[in-house]
Amino acid sequence: MNYALIDFKEEIKREIKSILGEDTEIPVEIPSEERGDYAVPCFSFAPIFKKNPNEIASELVDEIELTMGNVAQAGSYLNFRIDESYLLKNTIKKCLEVDFGWFEQKDEKVLIEHTSANPNAPLHVGNARNPIIGDTVARIFKRLGYDVTTEYYVDDMGRQVAILTWGLENLSETDVEKVERDKPDHRLMVYYQKASKLMGDDYVKEGIHDIIRLMESGDADTIETFKANSKQVLSGHKASLKRLNITHDSFKTESSLILGGKVRGAVDALREAPICGDDEGALYIEWGDNRVYLTRSDGTSLYPARDIAYHVEKTERTDRMIDILGEDHKMHALSIFKALEALEIHPPPEFIFYSFVSLEGEKMSTRSGRSVWLDGLMDTAHERAEDELLARRDDLKHEDVQDIAEIVGTGAVRFNMIKVQPEKPIDFRWEEALNFQGSSAPFVQYSHARAASILRKWGGDKDELALVDPTSLDSEGEIKLVKKIAQYPCVLLDSTTSPHLLANYGVQLAAEFNQFYRDYPVLQSEDNELPRLALVLSSKNVLKDVLDALGIIALEYM
Repeated sequence: MNYALIDFKEEIKREIKSILGEDTEIPVEIPSEERGDYAVPCFSFAPIFKKNPNEIASELVDEIELTMGNVAQAGSYLNFRIDESYLLKNTIKKCLEVDFGWFEQKDEKVLIEHTSANPNAPLHVGNARNPIIGDTVARIFKRLGYDVTTEYYVDDMGRQVAILTWGLENLSETDVEKVERDKPDHRLMVYYQKASKLMGDDYVKEGIHDIIRLMESGDADTIETFKANSKQVLSGHKASLKRLNITHDSFKTESSLILGGKVRGAVDALREAPICGDDEGALYIEWGDNRVYLTRSDGTSLYPARDIAYHVEKTERTDRMIDILGEDHKMHALSIFKALEALEIHPPPEFIFYSFVSLEGEKMSTRSGRSVWLDGLMDTAHERAEDELLARRDDLKHEDVQDIAEIVGTGAVRFNMIKVQPEKPIDFRWEEALNFQGSSAPFVQYSHARAASILRKWGGDKDELALVDPTSLDSEGEIKLVKKIAQYPCVLLDSTTSPHLLANYGVQLAAEFNQFYRDYPVLQSEDNELPRLALVLSSKNVLKDVLDALGIIALEYM
């Protein structure tokens, strides 16, 4: 699919290359609004052509011939501005007739692994950023035309599950704390926490290790117990994620890799690699000053070996694999990368690392039992959103308030987690998340609802709007809004590893639409009513798709 600003950028690069040579790198930048839509600095051309950048710019501006816009020199820069008539026709037409922002299907598979939380406790606010980033990135890749699979790697054979299993087999209800929420991940979590506290006892520690040995030796009863316990906790995770509009396409269990021989195969293959060593029977990989153990001295596998085997298996199913990981997993990610490199297995994994989350300044800790659970966060979001709605609207039915509050509340949680660059920490603040006038989901949702309200008041046939001539939208505010809409496909291309750009764009588009609505009459416009209604519908369509790409439901009224 052709999009105006993308096509214009490609025309700029093609035209300059036709003059300077096909191998020339063309740096295209986004200048300040008053300078144009694109800019090309000529500094990098100076060493190649042995000329002053200003001189190069002066020569190029006379030779460049464009069909979609014009060019002007500003010192050593070339500033490009798209033809407004072309922009209007291309953008409005596509917004009204097709899925604007969606690209043609590619023959390339992308596997995005996210969440993959240990099945020993509920999801908490700290690790909630992982599925929100992963699901958003997956939605972006789907819009770019990739064949996307989202996957949850279930650590159903790990040490945490062994601790949980020991707790369930050796502790009674009177030994553990009572839980307020009747949900399987909450009910089982207290057994894990109590067992973890007892790990200082050699008897408990040995009992847990015995369980691990039984599992890895293939004891059927132990394996089934591990799988059943982790499945219960996982069902709680799924319920929490569904509330956030997050689902997974597939679940890959660690047990399937162990029982299917994938882990043993990966360990045996690495045994022959130059980066591999043996420490009294314990196998490890080493590079530089880094050493990561794959097995214990008794031959039982450790988590890195299983995760390496998982990534080897993933390469058999996809063209690209992307992992969403906390920043504390960087060394682990590097060990996977080095192992696959040593095995000469492709494609290499790609990683999106995120920093951690605190809630109103409070950090999270599962083991200590002081975590702020994601379920509780969403309950609070619902309650606060309900209060906001009741303060603004007294005409809504109770069931409507409840439905809207859930959508607004959970949307606020998602947006506030995604709007910050992944590498930066988040201090989640309610006054920011539920600010109907700020950088928030409610602000974008409300803008979409306002557009929907305008169209309802009009009450005409939307198909009629596809027939209007949008070139009459020639005022500054109208052009600014159309250009902001036209940026959407460009933003998607830039957001695959930086999903915060998409959230920020949503706020900018909402703000631009609201400014247009304040400055220009729509339903009272005699000559421009239909073109402006077409612009309102275009804005609504793109706002809805932006929200959907962020995993947030667009409301028709609020």
